[in-house]
Amino acid sequence: QTISRRLEDLLKKKLAVFGSSPVIIKDYVKSEKHHWHDACFIPDVSDHKKTLAITSKFLQLRSAALEGGLVFRQFINFQTLATHSKSAMPLTKEFRLFVLDGKIIHWFNYWEEGDYQELQPPIEQFSELARRPQSRFFTMDIAQTVSGEWLVVELGDAQVSGLPENAPPEAFYQAITTNL
Repeated sequence: QTISRRLEDLLKKKLAVFGSSPVIIKDYVKSEKHHWHDACFIPDVSDHKKTLAITSKFLQLRSAALEGGLVFRQFINFQTLATHSKSAMPLTKEFRLFVLDGKIIHWFNYWEEGDYQELQPPIEQFSELARRPQSRFFTMDIAQTVSGEWLVVELGDAQVSGLPENAPPEAFYQAITTNL
């Protein structure tokens, strides 16, 4: 998929706010994180040729499934667990928290690969924040930066957020019924 000259100029103008920083590209719902190097991670957004190539590949992969438009997000260095065995993307110390009616009811390791070494997310740190969104059921992905700080990566619609393959679904569904 080729980016039009008009879109190319708009991207250049809008992305100038990032300077030469690295960014992540996604749509309103999904990224192409398993195509990390060619459709997700832009190492230097001021490299317009590379930015256009990665944006074009992202649009090609998302195609008709594109949700809402393009989102460019500042890349943050999170602590790394491992490198993904297929895509070579960095797997970070990240957790998915499930929130029902403003209460964190369950959480999972975000990645199935990598050694979390018994690390658990700082649930209390995010309990107040979990009460703020005007949504009954959502996910909050959190990750630890290289400096040790915990940040919210993004919020998602819990109805479409999958459970990791190795997660026990019974405990998750029990947490939902207990908190209804």
